[in-house]
Amino acid sequence: MQQNKVWRKIDYDIREKPILQFRFQKVGRKSNELYIGCFNDYLIKYKVTHLNGFQDPFYTIPYKLFDLEFTSKFEVIRTPSKLKQEKHHTKVRGEEILELGEIVAIRLIVENIDKPYEIQGKTEQMHQFRSFLGNKINQIGFHNLFRVYKKIGRGNFASVYLAERIEDNLRMAVKAFSKQIVYNEEKGREGLINEIQIMRELEHPNLMRLYEVYETKNSIYMGLELLEGDQLFEYLKKKVQFTEKQVQSIMVGLLMGLKHMHQKGIMHRDLKLENILFKQQGNFDSVVIADFGLATHVNKKPYLYQKCGTPGFVAPEIINLKNMYQPYDSVCDVYSMGVVFYILLTGRPAFTGKTYNTIVKQNKEANVNFDSPHFQNTPKEVQSLIFQMLQKDPLLRIKSIEALLHPYLQSALLIEDDEAHISTDDDPNLMERIQILNKQTEKVDFTRIKRQNSQNIKELRLQATQELKQNQTSDEELKIIMRTPVITGRVNSVENSPMLKCISPFQSAGGYDEIVHDQIILQRYSGKTLNI
Repeated sequence: MQQNKVWRKIDYDIREKPILQFRFQKVGRKSNELYIGCFNDYLIKYKVTHLNGFQDPFYTIPYKLFDLEFTSKFEVIRTPSKLKQEKHHTKVRGEEILELGEIVAIRLIVENIDKPYEIQGKTEQMHQFRSFLGNKINQIGFHNLFRVYKKIGRGNFASVYLAERIEDNLRMAVKAFSKQIVYNEEKGREGLINEIQIMRELEHPNLMRLYEVYETKNSIYMGLELLEGDQLFEYLKKKVQFTEKQVQSIMVGLLMGLKHMHQKGIMHRDLKLENILFKQQGNFDSVVIADFGLATHVNKKPYLYQKCGTPGFVAPEIINLKNMYQPYDSVCDVYSMGVVFYILLTGRPAFTGKTYNTIVKQNKEANVNFDSPHFQNTPKEVQSLIFQMLQKDPLLRIKSIEALLHPYLQSALLIEDDEAHISTDDDPNLMERIQILNKQTEKVDFTRIKRQNSQNIKELRLQATQELKQNQTSDEELKIIMRTPVITGRVNSVENSPMLKCISPFQSAGGYDEIVHDQIILQRYSGKTLNI
């Protein structure tokens, strides 16, 4: 039977306690007292029994349920806003909202149900309720809530605008999607919903923040944290000499963000130079992971976009998948982060291919260029950590929380930072596993790796050349996911940035441009992200 009201009857026992509870008034012919409990996935409306005529409830019974899902929306009803009118030659040019009116009610809305459910309450409670809903479901009325200044980015399906929320003057990067364009793509609607839901679960200073999502008839607007620094890729295109301390700080921030994700059972699956940004220009302590378009829950199977990522960064267990229902783990992100770490420390790409096919082949075999003199010149502790992050076998690969306990990064952790104190209480075997990983690394003979890699690379280049000539690469394997490219929310434009060089902190000035070359190869073939 199709639901015809905003609230539906509860057909199972509710035993958990609400996160928040409110006493409201229902708007309508009868202004009845209304008790609502707020949970992670729904709201509960309670029947109330009073004792001896007292106003406080004696007993509450869960009565109706409002699902907090993508088809549910809310709208804030306010008193009239204060407007500023600009006049030119006696003609009104337009109106600007100077100040929003006070919240007087909130409407709960469900798609395909004509009649909304309106609630009134005290101002403070209305603000609390609105804040809770804003973290859970989409809000109606974007154009009356923001001042939009200019476009600062664009992609296949979205444009990004610098905008300011009128209510508190908070500046955001608003990512605007056309519903028609996105929903017409294969898994487009499902992918967008997944991205929004994932970002709503995450709250960490090293992860790009989603404030709220707004919706109109034709568009969806994601209110994102405004990141005014460049992508890490842009810094590597410029002649930027990262110090060893800066590299340590960047990696600690990235691994802190990963740890937060992984503890929630979420994997990013598309970590690369373009998806790593900075909140402030030149402040390398403000590093942030962005673009959660391919993120998913580890235990949510089958995964949306099972075999996905970017060649040159993706974990080998993903790029080599044969069974499209085969699960993998969040440690796949550590491999991608290991590639980023390698690039930061050596100033060179981890895979030395000069063509797209060669890079894919090397990535599949996990043939990282450990024989490079630029890697050999790094401290032994660095080599140890990178080697553990870039293990082909995910069972032998170090995890994000374990990497943070590595001696090379421990020295970079701030003692006064509470989160820097990594607790091992949840995993009593953690330290034992780290000792095993360290012993394995001590036995590594990088001279042998050098000989083996040199031979493998020659073979892979020959195979790639033959495949390119014969055009035997399957369409399925290199199928492009036409997702929105990374849109960062940066105020400054980088479209015309000069093609400059990357410098390792362990090399003298002069640098190399292989990273830029390889990234251009990958972008030329894939845009941003491939379903490999």
